[in-house]
Amino acid sequence: RLEWHGHNDFHKVHTNAGTAWLYGCDAVNTTLFGFGERTGNPPLEGAIFEYIALKGDLCGIDTMVITELADYMRSIGLPIPENYPFAGRSFNTTRAGIHADGLRRDEQIYNIFDTEKLLGRPPRVAITDKSGADGVAHWVNEFFGLKGEERINKIKIHKLARWVIDQYDEHGRLTAISDQELEAKAKEFFPDYWEKYKGG
Repeated sequence: RLEWHGHNDFHKVHTNAGTAWLYGCDAVNTTLFGFGERTGNPPLEGAIFEYIALKGDLCGIDTMVITELADYMRSIGLPIPENYPFAGRSFNTTRAGIHADGLRRDEQIYNIFDTEKLLGRPPRVAITDKSGADGVAHWVNEFFGLKGEERINKIKIHKLARWVIDQYDEHGRLTAISDQELEAKAKEFFPDYWEKYKGG
C-alpha cells in the first residue's frame, strides 16, 4: 500500500497529491484547509473534490461538511482567507460586472459547480464600482429570490445602479457596498417587490 505525503513549498501540493493518485498511490495525506508544518499540507477539501472529479461520482461523500468545518474553524479563532477555495467567505463572490452577467444569464456556465447544492454556498456578487448594472441586477434577484421569468433585468434596476455609481464617483467611496446598505435601497427603490417577497 502506497501513500503520499507532501508540503506546499512551491504551490504544487494539490497537483502533486492528485498526480500521486493517478500514478498508483492508494492514499494522500491531507489536513483541514491545508493547515500544517511550514507551508502546509494538501487541503482535505481540495482532495475531496479532486477525488469526486476523478471518480465522476460523490461516492457517498457529504460535501456540506466542508462548510460546517470552515464555520467551526472560524469559531475557534483559526482564520481562513476570504478567497480560500471552497471555504473562504468570498470564494464564490464576484465583484466584476461581466462575471455577474454570466451568472445572471446561466449560472451553470459561469460557476465552477453547483456550490449551493454541494456546499450550501450560492454564488454571490459584491457590489462595487466595478459591478455595473449586471452585478446590481444579480444582487437584487438573489436578494428577493427571483427565478426564471420573474427575474429583474438590468434596465429595471437603473436607479439602484446609479446610486451605486454615485457612491464612488461623487462621494469617493473605496469599499464594497454592504448588504445592509443595499437592502435599505432595495426597500426604497422596489417597494412592490419588498412587499411581495420580504413581507412588508
